[in-house]
Amino acid sequence: MSWAVVARKELRDVRGSRRTRWLLGAVALLFVVGGYLLPISGSPEPTSADYASFMVSVVALVVPLVGLLLGHRTIVGERASGRLTLLLSLPYDRLDVVVGKFLARTAALGAAIAVGVVAGAALVNYPFGSFEAGTVGAFLLGTLLYGAAFVGVGLAVSTATTSTAVASSAAFGVFVLFVAVWSQLRGVFLALLDYLGLADGTMPDWALFLYGAEPGMSYRRLVDGFFAGVETGPYLGPEAPWYLGEWVAAALLACWALGPVTLGYLRFRSTDL
Repeated sequence: MSWAVVARKELRDVRGSRRTRWLLGAVALLFVVGGYLLPISGSPEPTSADYASFMVSVVALVVPLVGLLLGHRTIVGERASGRLTLLLSLPYDRLDVVVGKFLARTAALGAAIAVGVVAGAALVNYPFGSFEAGTVGAFLLGTLLYGAAFVGVGLAVSTATTSTAVASSAAFGVFVLFVAVWSQLRGVFLALLDYLGLADGTMPDWALFLYGAEPGMSYRRLVDGFFAGVETGPYLGPEAPWYLGEWVAAALLACWALGPVTLGYLRFRSTDL
């Protein structure tokens, strides 16, 4: 359980950082503000499912940013300062360091999300809405997986370089690619498939799966399928195959939550400090 010691130290560092506290406080406040705005935005008796649908766009923008900010300097910052060498001289190995730091940073973001979601959902309930604990819990779990995915991506970036500047640039590039650019690339993918003779004007189902495996699209599909009741479109329509649906989107988010940090550890364990 050496990773638990590393995780406790990392949590103390998170609590000791004023910038990180403000960042996490802003995440919690975001969900609370959403819960306040939904009942006054025209919905007479909003539900917890309405709250999830109402929040999805802003969550898809803010949570990746905060997750990457929490993760991208976690390893490389301590490597540059020499503290990582000191830490590894103690009875901890590199797996303890990666697991402890990932769990601590994910827990910090998860706590902010949990506080915000519960408080926001309670505001939706008051005075005419409804609070469904199961729906709120499912929305919270999906959002936690989404946040963990980007903490893991940031931490993986942090293990891949010895420069904090390179890590910051790479994290910014990941944010731009996934949050700002990816949704605009569908036409490019379709044109490429047409050129290769793999499509005839529409994307085949296997290509839709690969394109929709991006974490932001998986998260939106999860919310649309489970909470918004969307039953149209190439992913959630009645003709769509099962592997394009919301359950597979949830599984993809779980893979994103664990995959990048695993790859980061495999890269980190064989590098010189």
